[in-house]
Amino acid sequence: MLLGGACADALDPPSHVRDLRLLAVQADSPFAQPGSEVSLTALAHDPDGRSLAWGWGTCIAPASTIALDCLRALRFDELTIAEDMPRHVLRVPATDAAFLGVVTVVCPGRIVAGDTEGVPLACVDAAGAALPLSAFELGLKRVYLRAPELNHNPAIAEVIWDGTAWPAGELRRDTCVQPATTGCAGWAEHEVAVHAPDAIEQSVDREQRPITEQVVTQFYATAGEFDHDSRVIESPATKWTARPEDRGVATLWFVVRDDRGGVSWTSRQLELP
Repeated sequence: MLLGGACADALDPPSHVRDLRLLAVQADSPFAQPGSEVSLTALAHDPDGRSLAWGWGTCIAPASTIALDCLRALRFDELTIAEDMPRHVLRVPATDAAFLGVVTVVCPGRIVAGDTEGVPLACVDAAGAALPLSAFELGLKRVYLRAPELNHNPAIAEVIWDGTAWPAGELRRDTCVQPATTGCAGWAEHEVAVHAPDAIEQSVDREQRPITEQVVTQFYATAGEFDHDSRVIESPATKWTARPEDRGVATLWFVVRDDRGGVSWTSRQLELP
């Protein structure tokens, strides 16, 4: 991402999670068949810790991959609304379409019938005031209908932090965040990588030509900056550095995606003194 000029504030990189964010949606079956059930799970984070309402809707062969286009094509009564439940079960309808588009709405309040810039719903806060579209999150997940072809979500083997495995649930501590007070030579720069050696699958396209999946890792965090926001799985390492204003416990997310709809994620926490 480019930075603004000298008189403009620097823009946050996409990896910096400081507002409500929908980071990913996973389907337990990225490829499905009509009549089957697909369980979807969303990854979202709200730094303010508000109660979140969720809306889910399905578009058959949507004209674009833009969530707004799908949502505007639906009626409010076609949506499934749930409170604090980032999960949804989709029964795949009978269709000859190549894929379905599942739209996800994340609202820091309640989802009610209404109109928000052409969207057939309103997200209202605790006082009942309607929020602008920019205050809630939308996403579109493709579920491919290519029976009998299969695809699996990429398997994450481990997270490597400064050359050693970082197990899930282990809180690590950054000991060199503020050089002025700790005597360190500079801001701590850590190398981090996600290893997913079995993530790349071999398949065939519609003409039965062999293809190899492309797999990337996307990096997100509530603090600090990544040298690269995404990396291909064959070259997985990037660097993370704390910012001068960072304090407390930072959460880092690692989202691994393939180019056929597969997605998996894991997270770690780092204490900043």
